[in-house]
Amino acid sequence: MKNSSTMRVGIVHTAGSPCGCAEAVAGGLKALGHEMFIVDSEDILLRAEELAATCDLIIDHTDTFLGWGALRPFVRWELEKCGARVVGSPAQACFLADDKIDAKRSLNVAGVPTPPGAAVTEATAELPPWLRPPLILKPACEHMSRGVTLAETLEEARVAIGALLESYRQPILVETFIPGRELAVSVLDSPEGLVVLPILEWLPGGAEYRILTESFKLQETRAVREDAHRIILSPARQQELESLSRKAFRTLGLKDYGRFDVRLSPDEKFYFLEANTTPSLETGEALALSARWAGVDYVHLVERLLEIAQHRYGVDLRTNKTVIANY
Repeated sequence: MKNSSTMRVGIVHTAGSPCGCAEAVAGGLKALGHEMFIVDSEDILLRAEELAATCDLIIDHTDTFLGWGALRPFVRWELEKCGARVVGSPAQACFLADDKIDAKRSLNVAGVPTPPGAAVTEATAELPPWLRPPLILKPACEHMSRGVTLAETLEEARVAIGALLESYRQPILVETFIPGRELAVSVLDSPEGLVVLPILEWLPGGAEYRILTESFKLQETRAVREDAHRIILSPARQQELESLSRKAFRTLGLKDYGRFDVRLSPDEKFYFLEANTTPSLETGEALALSARWAGVDYVHLVERLLEIAQHRYGVDLRTNKTVIANY
């Protein structure tokens, strides 16, 4: 029997994934005194109804579904279909944000700058003449930098496009490589509005660094890192980035929390590279680090995510009392 302040929170993750988010969240929930129920995303078709019926809230941190990162929004869609209350963005927003091509189109229409780019669906397709090397190639619906390739020449790009189309079976986004600084912008929703946390800059080190690779993102992390720091921007640049981040969050229909990967070019322009509907919840990753710089430790970050979702659903799940949902 749980007491009035205890919730039962489901955690959906991909068993065997190198991501340690489920373990980190479980630790936070335990510290808060909540019960937890962990389910492998591969079993979601069998367990979604059970999760919806027995859990007050569900934190879905699926990495892949049926072996594909492109299919992970289906997990959230299945949970929602069964009436589950999911912390974070709804499935519809995840489908949009996880599709780099559709997300790019939506952000551009809204006036959020992204690198010049084009979608390619055939290995023999000719790239637009204005798209000149170096080029970044990305499978449209993968994440964690899977398949991301830097091509220095058009010939390299053609070969890589063919290989990526064959491996990932999805369109390839080809973009102009933007040199500069790699930023992580974490956003939290709240009854008072969207809060942009202190901005993180990645410092992977090495003279050859140009992009954040899959191997960099998969490395073991610690709460204290030497490859990331808080970047201090001028008041004008800070205001500009915060405004663009809020606009991007709303444009893509995100809820509760999210993160954007942004490039700051040498001429001081921001380019939004990618939206993350399920940013890493590990204690040493961008969201937790930025929250800590804002004075919110990891346990209270988990608590805040739960509270944000409760407000959005319009009910205090610990007491079953209706609350006013302001957003």
